Amino acid sequence: GDQTITLKRELNGESIEVLVHMSVAGEHDQEDDDDDNKSDQVEISLTVTVTKGDGPRLEFTCIGYSEGITIEGMLMKGPEGSSKELPYEGPEFTDLDENLQREFHGYLERRGITMSLQNFLREYMMKKEGKEYVNWLKNMKEFVQN
Repeated sequence: GDQTITLKRELNGESIEVLVHMSVAGEHDQEDDDDDNKSDQVEISLTVTVTKGDGPRLEFTCIGYSEGITIEGMLMKGPEGSSKELPYEGPEFTDLDENLQREFHGYLERRGITMSLQNFLREYMMKKEGKEYVNWLKNMKEFVQN
């Protein structure tokens, strides 16, 4: 199964696309198999792209943890399908003034990228993974028994 989903919406003349991917922190560690803590270890990667008409796109790379959403980086890109990229990518997000960082968090929140969305996505992706695992087990059982 695919651990990635795409959400799209139009809001006030903007196209907003969110690519969501789930991974489990330390999923290869055999030491920590406690299912009660699994939801705390789930990491949701979000790539949020905001487009206004045929112009450039603003892309945010975010990580959703149980404690909140962090912006890892942002990048202004040329129009969709254009090979024209903007020459200066800007500073690292963490190097920006703290007030400016807060403003960008607010910018995303006004477009629906909120803690409640992150919590919903976390639960949705975990249930999706669980259903895909059960289907995988059924397929394996059917294959082995036939």
